Amino acid sequence: MFPEQLKKVIQDIFYQLSNTQQDSISNKEERLANLSRQLQSLQTKNRKLAEILQRVAEKLCRELYNKTGEHRCSPCPEKWKWHGDKCYRFCSDSKSWQGCEYFCIAENATMLKISTQEVLEFAMPQSYSEFFYSYWTGLSRNGSRQAWLWTDGTPYSSELFEIIIDFTSLRSRDCVTILNGKAFSKDCKELRRCACERRAAAVKLESLH
Repeated sequence: MFPEQLKKVIQDIFYQLSNTQQDSISNKEERLANLSRQLQSLQTKNRKLAEILQRVAEKLCRELYNKTGEHRCSPCPEKWKWHGDKCYRFCSDSKSWQGCEYFCIAENATMLKISTQEVLEFAMPQSYSEFFYSYWTGLSRNGSRQAWLWTDGTPYSSELFEIIIDFTSLRSRDCVTILNGKAFSKDCKELRRCACERRAAAVKLESLH
């Protein structure tokens, strides 16, 4: 072949090889993109399935828990009561209001907050005691002219329950206890029992076996 013809043939070969290689890369990229989409779809389906399984597990565990008041599937620690999405502990030890606040913090929890009708209906029956053992809540005020606030700063709603001023307390009466289904303002330094709450963990599927 003449040099010019040879040059053209070589150029044609390189062009074809280049196209073949490019096609191969394009095909691989397309297959990779398809696989990536399939993987994302499977991951989405897996998450949805896991969420469904978790809801079923929680419902079943709650049914088992409600029958006896306890079950190993409970997402709450020992000695804590499970209600809604929270765990509650009503302790027998007596402390000042601030002492109970520190106690709850040490338990990775906060003091009892009654801000919904559902929690009110759960918490108040816990306060019934023939020996008049009342529980500190997380409700307090900074002086008689100040607003009642929960420990997280949210205001008290008088529509939920009334605070009865306990005039037998000779000092501040700036902290609230619950006793026999009622709320009383007491001197924060008085010794009362502690009531704490914390968010419940997820129900473990293996605990239902």
